[in-house]
Amino acid sequence: MSKILRVTLPIAFIVVFYAGEPAGTLFGCRAFNVIPPLMWLLLLVTLGAANAASAFGLVRTERTRDLAFWGLTLKVCFLPIFLVSLVVFALIGSQFSLRPEALPLEFALLTPYAVLSYALMIVTSCYGFAAIIRARDEQVISPETAKNYKRWHAIPIADLVASIRLYLLLRRPDRAAGDNAQDANQFSRAYSAAQPVSRIGNSVADRPPTAHRAARIPWPAVAPLTASFCFVATAYAGGPLTMVFYPPYPTLRIDVWPLAILVCAAASVVYTHISRDRRKPRELAFWGLVIKLSLLPFFLITCLLTFFLGAYLFAPGGPAPQAFILPFALLGAYAIMIVTSSHGFAAIIRARDEQVISPETAKKYKRWHAIPIADLVASIRLYLLLRRLDSSALASAQDA
Repeated sequence: MSKILRVTLPIAFIVVFYAGEPAGTLFGCRAFNVIPPLMWLLLLVTLGAANAASAFGLVRTERTRDLAFWGLTLKVCFLPIFLVSLVVFALIGSQFSLRPEALPLEFALLTPYAVLSYALMIVTSCYGFAAIIRARDEQVISPETAKNYKRWHAIPIADLVASIRLYLLLRRPDRAAGDNAQDANQFSRAYSAAQPVSRIGNSVADRPPTAHRAARIPWPAVAPLTASFCFVATAYAGGPLTMVFYPPYPTLRIDVWPLAILVCAAASVVYTHISRDRRKPRELAFWGLVIKLSLLPFFLITCLLTFFLGAYLFAPGGPAPQAFILPFALLGAYAIMIVTSSHGFAAIIRARDEQVISPETAKKYKRWHAIPIADLVASIRLYLLLRRLDSSALASAQDA
């Protein structure tokens, strides 16, 4: 199967789902309703089946880690829908009593909704199931572990945790095999394990290693950056900005925005953490600085809103009711600031592990990245420091 098609199918499934009537109703934006309901349902079923067929068709050819990656990506992208579905399910159930005469109507209303939500969850687990089967066949995990992960992928809420743990589990042996690829004995074993690929004319021995690496999309960099910039876009699509200024672009509803930014924040932190060992410290520091600068107007507006709410603390007769919003605003702004420091924390840890900076310097930069205002200065100084050290190392190598 073409690499482009393999990548396009899950992305198209996500885009089509969020371009239909349910997502438009959920986010209160007519711009999402670009596909008629009947066509949307048909496209959703078709793409769901195509993704399932693609996942199980790639069991013998695709890398185990890539299958687990797409399973985790689908889970994270659909997490807002599943969380809102749980809330809606609970609200609908709370409207009915437990009286026997009300149970048939309640069952008739909730069953189709629950079945459709569970079917969507199973489709998002297909890549995870395929990764488990491939890992079991390659004896990377035991049959008992494979059964446990399959069971977890079929249980709501537990499926997301299982996807994260599966990717982290499969990433470790894959990285260890890559580190030992230059050893002759290890290469011989890896070549023997890759023989099934040669049956479709895609043998590793027929191509130089550089061409094989160049054909891959750098997911360790693409995934965390995509999640981080989705986080930035979500921050500007609601919250303090829309409270102070009326934006000319579509925004998220006030009850949906906290959930959406929480999901994007979790995705940004998780993907940055699991990809830091395969990215350079200077690259991590650069993107950390870019994200800090991207959200600088957001934090400036948050400061203005904080001063505005703080004035209600000194209202005549005691603090006004608006002042009780201040602690939540401060806590939310600080949490968002910590998320923007995730690339900086990853760069510091990576540089410390590579002995580019000392443990004392790493502690100092970590402390600065956790303090408002100082975090931006620390991001600038960290990037300049790592760039200077890289330039010095390159100059030394050229002189040698």
